[in-house]
Amino acid sequence: MYKKGTIELSINTLVIVIISIVILTSGITLLYKFIGGAEDIKSKLDAQTNTELERLLVDQGKQVALPLHIADVLRGENHVFGLGILNIGGQLDGKNIGEEFTVQTEFIKLVDLQNKDITGEVPKEEINQWLLYDSGSQIIKENEHTKLSLLVNVPTTALTGQYIFNAKVILNDGRQYGNTQKFYVNVR
Repeated sequence: MYKKGTIELSINTLVIVIISIVILTSGITLLYKFIGGAEDIKSKLDAQTNTELERLLVDQGKQVALPLHIADVLRGENHVFGLGILNIGGQLDGKNIGEEFTVQTEFIKLVDLQNKDITGEVPKEEINQWLLYDSGSQIIKENEHTKLSLLVNVPTTALTGQYIFNAKVILNDGRQYGNTQKFYVNVR
């Protein structure tokens, strides 16, 4: 009897260890998929957007540019907008150490297919969570530029209509840099 109980306990312990290893492995695999997906999104700016950003920032000297700012997105899908920042100042004490920039986005308005304002029917906080981007500060040296990806992830429960967002670039002292950029997401 005693040997049978010992063997049973050993087998139960072995089964628990195997199940724990399987769950740990699944968790690690899932984590790598999320991290890999984030890297794909970051590098997802297409060639047309990159070309247009280069043209607006370098050729025209715009401080902040958001080309191709209208997108038709189906429920449950996403879209990446490209935002470019050109530092036309930013020298501190005569040294080109760069200026610190932060991007801020916010949901402004929702209009339905008849162009009627229905912003009050949706919680703004939830809509702002659709936006995924690097909200940390970026240091850009004088006369250099950077491109950021703004991912809009539309949930399957989104109302049909045009969602209007603002994107602002803020300096480290709190002042706005360049013009406010609007971008539009048409949810179908």
